[in-house]
Amino acid sequence: MISARYADMSLGDRETTDWAEVTGDYVRDFAELTGDRHPLHLDPDYAAESMFGRQIAHGALLLSTLLGQVTLDPRYFHAFYGIERLRFLHPVFFGDQVRTCSEVVDIRDRSDGTTSVVTCRGVLENQDETPVLEANLQFLVPRDPTDA
Repeated sequence: MISARYADMSLGDRETTDWAEVTGDYVRDFAELTGDRHPLHLDPDYAAESMFGRQIAHGALLLSTLLGQVTLDPRYFHAFYGIERLRFLHPVFFGDQVRTCSEVVDIRDRSDGTTSVVTCRGVLENQDETPVLEANLQFLVPRDPTDA
């Protein structure tokens, strides 16, 4: 989503990514990496008895996927600044496809005179175009790309 100079960004700029599959291996690798081995994600028998009826992906994995899918061109981007209004709206099951749709919803100059905070509404949706996660993602960008 941060793919242009500050001067060329506008409210309403949008991006939609390609689809990615959430596989069992993807979920298991995330569990090992983070230490989050909750049986809802790893044990099919446990998950079958849950409110979801089968295994689901970690919410943190979905947030990481959304952040990984957003375009962040290092020429125009200093740092990830924060998240507001994070909501997990729908479970993601093994084999689901997900993609990120994002839109610039706010651009605020900071008092330092050299940077701005760009807020993008990010929505991760599944193959049925059902929103599964939404959040306002904030990025610190240089006003002059030579400052990046």
